[in-house]
Amino acid sequence: MHRTQSPCGARCPNPVPLLTGTLPASTQLTTQHQRCQEIFTGTKDALLGSLNPEQAKAVVEASSKRGRVWLTTVPFQPSLRLTDFEVAAALQLRTLAGEREAHCTNCGETNFFGHPEVCLQRRFRRVARHEGAKHIMGQALASTPGTRVRLEPLGHQTSRRNDIQVFSLLGSQATGLANAEYDLTVVSLANKDARATKLPEQDNNPSRLVNKYLDSVADHKVRHRPTSNLPFHPIVLSLGGMMNGSTTKVFASWKRVMTRGTYNLMLKRLSLCLLQARVRSFEL
Repeated sequence: MHRTQSPCGARCPNPVPLLTGTLPASTQLTTQHQRCQEIFTGTKDALLGSLNPEQAKAVVEASSKRGRVWLTTVPFQPSLRLTDFEVAAALQLRTLAGEREAHCTNCGETNFFGHPEVCLQRRFRRVARHEGAKHIMGQALASTPGTRVRLEPLGHQTSRRNDIQVFSLLGSQATGLANAEYDLTVVSLANKDARATKLPEQDNNPSRLVNKYLDSVADHKVRHRPTSNLPFHPIVLSLGGMMNGSTTKVFASWKRVMTRGTYNLMLKRLSLCLLQARVRSFEL
């Protein structure tokens, strides 16, 4: 009887030959992700159903692209490095542990999830998180050939300014980037307006709840934008990395014109910038 040797060194009697081309052309293979999707969805729904609204929104934030990319970022340059404190605080937020004290040691109020981001007695870093994110996006846009970027250009007949102004020197067809102005807002989902946002009865989807609030912030930016002759786009990000629908479209348009490396580096730097701003008021 003919015997063959398996890769592990054992002798296998009557081996079954590997046949190619035996599957019908119309056969569609099911991926492991598809096979487990029902289990994943059920586990996620059960988890979100057991959490309060602030915790559920935090889970949704943590699962967003900008909310999780810091976990896989290799710190090959100083701008991509986190301190031990920042990593510890980020992991406590990601696991919904929050701060250890039941009441805020600064204002005495109940330490609900996200309170450190909105506590009036703690040092706010709104300017730091806004300026950091604005410069990261401006630098990425400026790397596009044939594009000129200005930060906080003077408005027309007003002292109010949008954050980023983009001019295509070679025309939008050549660069893929049209002339436009962008204004950035970074918000905490733990603030009063976010917690007051509600969905219709029987709808407790945290993703739709977050998007509804972020859309309201974007609409406010559009209504109160400085006068300009250029098209205007609001950019709204949550501290945890979520963005509303119109901001997602803006980033998709940038992705098409930037190199893959530039776009991915921008996302990583944004993720770390928002995370660092978020944990500055956190107490382990």
